[in-house]
Amino acid sequence: MLENQGPSAVAFFEATAFLILLVLFVLLRKDHPTRFLAIWVTGWTLLTLKAAFELTQVAMSIPQLRLARVILLVIVNFIFLRAVICYAGKARTAYSFLWSGSFVLVVLVYFVESRFVVGAAHIHWVTSTILACTSLSAGWFLWNSTGGTRGHGARLLAGLFLLLGLHGIDRPLWSESPLFLLRLAFDHLLAVSLGIAMVVLVLERARARTDELNDKLRRLSLLTASSTQTLSVREVLDLVLVNVVGSLGVSHGIVRLLEGEGSSAKLVVRAAVGFDEAYLAKEKEIPVSESWAQRVLKEEFCFPGSARERCTTGNFRRRIRTRFETSGRRSRLPKEYRQLAGPHRAERTAL
Repeated sequence: MLENQGPSAVAFFEATAFLILLVLFVLLRKDHPTRFLAIWVTGWTLLTLKAAFELTQVAMSIPQLRLARVILLVIVNFIFLRAVICYAGKARTAYSFLWSGSFVLVVLVYFVESRFVVGAAHIHWVTSTILACTSLSAGWFLWNSTGGTRGHGARLLAGLFLLLGLHGIDRPLWSESPLFLLRLAFDHLLAVSLGIAMVVLVLERARARTDELNDKLRRLSLLTASSTQTLSVREVLDLVLVNVVGSLGVSHGIVRLLEGEGSSAKLVVRAAVGFDEAYLAKEKEIPVSESWAQRVLKEEFCFPGSARERCTTGNFRRRIRTRFETSGRRSRLPKEYRQLAGPHRAERTAL
């Protein structure tokens, strides 16, 4: 029996599984062109190349491939961290710091691992710490971003990242352990499980998107059928607003129509959802001379989102972070929109 038959079998299993998952990721990428998936596929490609290097090193006893394999593993961990940050929707300003810091750390790993001494640990403590920290950071970012999301793919992926980070903290001591082969096999199993969890995550997002589109089509069908049964403009507006509010998943909505001409023109409430009668009576008519009304008439409008707004003025687009007013918190909405929303405290308001 060959001495390296166990590590060879583990490496062969890892390379085969990585290759199969890589083909699956490429096929999923065509139907789900998301940025985080594109970054993940890039990292998984390098991870598959690293597995091929490892299989070659173990099977053919080529120690020169060790440095390339370790460097690739560190780079892959940073790429996965960026994919997680992209999925979590963190600020883009963190990307530049991430790449610059990653480059410095990769150079440090090259400097440390290139001075490898035969008989020492198969990986340096510095490299092991970097790998563990990146995995733990990815798991932490992903776990914090799963609040309120449906499905189990993101939580499964976050848990695997955390487990991988904890398992790899003492990586330099593996070669001295009698359970070295078991620890190595478990590490490769966790890596394969990361790919499976990402497949689950992508499929869950696709299913959620399909359900959302089906719900919107159903509402559109109901809206079209109902609009043909009445000639009342108010009833049609009420029906449209109810369906729009339901489709956006918000709690409040209001429709104002421009009435009058010149300086006497006003924005008058013609349909509302979620607002009480006292507020509607008080804010029924708003002069167009007010600043926020002028912005609306000039098509300076905003699309509310869960954590930010995308504002458009002609061809100019900018994003601002918004924390919608909730019970017990101070509103971060602009003053003109707080005036429109009135004293109500709602999770989201559709304007």
